[in-house]
Amino acid sequence: MMKTHSLMHDYREATAALRGKYPAPSHADQTIDHDAVVIAPDLSILAVLIRQQISTELYKPAFQDWKSVSELPSNRATAIGSPSLPRCRVDGTLSERRGVPKPVLEILTGQDVGQGTLGYLDATPDQPCHKTPLSNKRPEMLDRHERLIKRVDELYARYMPNLYGRQRAEVGKVPHWHLWDTVFTTIYIIKNLRTAYHTDTGNLRGVMSAMMPMGNFTGGELILARWRIAIALRPGDLLFFDPQQLHGNLPFDGERISAVFYCERRIANCS
Repeated sequence: MMKTHSLMHDYREATAALRGKYPAPSHADQTIDHDAVVIAPDLSILAVLIRQQISTELYKPAFQDWKSVSELPSNRATAIGSPSLPRCRVDGTLSERRGVPKPVLEILTGQDVGQGTLGYLDATPDQPCHKTPLSNKRPEMLDRHERLIKRVDELYARYMPNLYGRQRAEVGKVPHWHLWDTVFTTIYIIKNLRTAYHTDTGNLRGVMSAMMPMGNFTGGELILARWRIAIALRPGDLLFFDPQQLHGNLPFDGERISAVFYCERRIANCS
């Protein structure tokens, strides 16, 4: 049975300074670990947790394929609690894009931390819309998991039809720039990294991202700081949440991978 959590208080001002800092258990007044809809004081939906709706037949093969991601999170300074510095282009000039300082990345080297992006990315000042390098290099990482991606899409349509319809309209403008006939353009995979408080700036506004955990781990609850709630996720669960909310993870033990299914913010500008 789906339980509704109607939140009464907004701690936005009190938690604004937490960006780039790591979550602590004291930042949450309640933990949600059951089928639930989380409602903000303005009656908007903040999150929907669906327990054990992704079968092991679907997520275990994805775990085996996706745990091979090995790129260091050089573009996620806030998420790893690091300062952000301008990047250098190949020609030596400074890019508008910012990244993680090399000494910080060197600390992560050898810790079996990695990230990878599958699907499509919209245009940046440095490059046009494109299929991700990982998708071109390892196409099986997408092709083997069409059923899983469509299952996540099906659950989104079932539990959040209004937001799903909004996202469907957006990707419908560019039929060649999303994953099969789903509303997702991209899957971001992060391995064995505890994230500091951050927001996901590249995502389409006004819709949800879908987060699916995999592996053998304990802990790692997702904290939505502004609302002082923790969401406990296990393999087989799926969480739809607003990625513009400040969020980060508690510590965890074991091997933990998260896959986030989302729509690129400016994908409709791709042709």
